[in-house]
Amino acid sequence: MKSLRILMIFSLLLTAASLPAQGGQPKLEIEIRERKMNLTEAEKNGADIVYTPGDTIEYTVIAKNTGDGIMTKPSIVDPIPQGVEYIEDSARGENCRIVFSVNYGLRYSVWPVMVMATTESGAKIEQPAKTDKITHIKWLVQENIPAGGEKRLLFQVVVK
Repeated sequence: MKSLRILMIFSLLLTAASLPAQGGQPKLEIEIRERKMNLTEAEKNGADIVYTPGDTIEYTVIAKNTGDGIMTKPSIVDPIPQGVEYIEDSARGENCRIVFSVNYGLRYSVWPVMVMATTESGAKIEQPAKTDKITHIKWLVQENIPAGGEKRLLFQVVVK
C-alpha cells in the first residue's frame, strides 16, 4: 500500500452558502497532504514509505479559494479511506464545527455519533458509534474564506 490516496477519487464537496461576492466568484480548490506519523529510520533517510497495520497517518485538507470572490462559510466533506480507521478526537479545523457520518454521508452528527444496536436480549438501544464506523468527516467552516485565502483542516487515521 504505497499511498492510500494518490489516485483515489475524492468526494470533497463545497456545499450550501458559497455565493458570489460583488463582481466576483469563489472557486474551491482542494489539496490533500498525507503524512505518516511514525516513520521508520529507513523512511526518515529517504527509503520509500510503506504503510503497515498500526501506522498512523495524518491527512491535511487544504481548502483554497482560488476565485476572485468571497467563499461564504463553506462546508468541506472528506471520506475516510478504505483500509484505515478514524482516530477519535483527531479532527481539527480552526473556527469549524466538525460533524461525522456513519452512513456514507447521508446524515451527520457531532461526536459521539449515536447508533442503534441490539442487545443480547434483543432490545434496541442507542449507543456511541465506534471509530471504525466513521465513513465521512464534514467541517462546517464558521467564517468566510476570502479570494486567495485558504482553510487547513486535518484528521488522523490508523492503518488496519
